[in-house]
Amino acid sequence: MVCREEVRRRRVRDQTGQYALKVEGVDEKVQVLKMEVFVLTELAARGGRHFTRIEDKGRFGNFNYVVMTLVGRSLQDLRKERPTQCLTLACALSVGIQCLEAIEDLHGIGYLHRDVKPGNYTIGRPELRELRKIYILDFGMCRKFTNDQGVIRKPRAAAGFRGTVRYAPISCHMQRELCRKDDVETWIYQQVELTVGRVPWREVQDINQVGEYKKRCRQPPGLNELFAPPCPREFHEILQIVDALKYYDQPNYQQIYAVSTYSHCSSEVRLLTIRGERAPRSIF
Repeated sequence: MVCREEVRRRRVRDQTGQYALKVEGVDEKVQVLKMEVFVLTELAARGGRHFTRIEDKGRFGNFNYVVMTLVGRSLQDLRKERPTQCLTLACALSVGIQCLEAIEDLHGIGYLHRDVKPGNYTIGRPELRELRKIYILDFGMCRKFTNDQGVIRKPRAAAGFRGTVRYAPISCHMQRELCRKDDVETWIYQQVELTVGRVPWREVQDINQVGEYKKRCRQPPGLNELFAPPCPREFHEILQIVDALKYYDQPNYQQIYAVSTYSHCSSEVRLLTIRGERAPRSIF
């Protein structure tokens, strides 16, 4: 039995006495924990932001295990518990910048996440005063897009569907090899859901129909449906930036950060960041 999603609390000697434990059967055909270890180890060596630390790893009986930083609640849970089913605009924009920073750092070591979604992001733990810090989780679907020399691999002629249908990029629906722009496209859909509370295709069950729906959202009236209020108009600008990218292109993260930050000014909302700011106990 794969226990990829199983996270248990375990007493260890740290500041709070708790870590997260992930376990996986040694006989599983797909070993996702191995990818988790590869990615988190490389990120730690590069000083990656928004990532948990590996504290221990090994094998016990018929299971492989990884012990890592215990984090707080997911963005999906935090969104769903609100009466509006969405975050405040200021909060969604602030959270989005941190989420994109995590993607940028992951791309910086040559990996795609391929399953960006609110359920794979969390806040930190209140006892560590990390309610305003975002973590990205679950690297089992990651794929290395560069070789050992840092050169981008040529795309495969066809690739299977990877990710979650609701947030997957159009390239995924078309069975194309994914690239950096696709992680950012998925991030845009996540931002819409955090801001509005839903994406337009939420109730569509057929995977192909979802893909066609996303294509229609590139032009009015679908575009207006995708970026429904209170989405700032800058979301459309970011989508245009991302849609213009090709397989080998590196996203201009700084431009996207700048547009996201400007959207606070145009919307007359206050940007909540974790850097040198007095703020409420939580941004949620």
